[in-house]
Amino acid sequence: MKRLLLVIVEAAVELVPRELLGHPAVRKHAARTGKDPSRMLLDRSYHHAAMRRLEDSAKRGRPDIPYHILLDAVDSPLYASGDLGLYVSTRDGMVLEVGERVRLPRSYHRFVGLLEDLYVKGIVRDSAGNVLLRMRRASLGELLSELSPDRAVLLRESGTPMALEELARELSASDRPLVGIGGFPAGDFSGEVLGLFGEQVSLGGTSYSASLLACRLIYEVEKALRGSVTLS
Repeated sequence: MKRLLLVIVEAAVELVPRELLGHPAVRKHAARTGKDPSRMLLDRSYHHAAMRRLEDSAKRGRPDIPYHILLDAVDSPLYASGDLGLYVSTRDGMVLEVGERVRLPRSYHRFVGLLEDLYVKGIVRDSAGNVLLRMRRASLGELLSELSPDRAVLLRESGTPMALEELARELSASDRPLVGIGGFPAGDFSGEVLGLFGEQVSLGGTSYSASLLACRLIYEVEKALRGSVTLS
């Protein structure tokens, strides 16, 4: 395996929708934080009352889910060795690309502020000019086409049952495998997403959090590649 591509799919990340900008819960949060409400991330912790009117509201407003996945992923030996590519495909049609040697904020609130800045600026560089984070408008289909994996697997509870260890061994035998993990709190993937992944795998009857699932997958791939990845 040359590189594992991990894509957080339908991540519950989006700016506050236009139709909610005037809601009291949104205005109150904006006033308390001193932010422009049109440039704030939708967050169920603060905007729950406003979100009741949204379509698919149960799948929205949870930026903490991709945050915890990425926070653990960038701490992994697989990422440190350059063998893990990280991407987030958001609900509102954006793609976040994580560069090499990125250290994400340990504070969730700082991470939210970072994402909000990325919606405006589109890019974060280090002092040497290297791209650390990039956000751009692109669909999941466009991202998959650009990445050109030799195998693309979507982790889905109702997919074909497979042991995690077996999946990791198979992925490690591919040159450029891609795994999609849901970045939303409840419900199933949209029909559009399901149509992009011909292979859908279930890792058992137990429902795991997305962050735990990602951690276990990365670890098992590291084990399968133990001869070429130095574990700390």
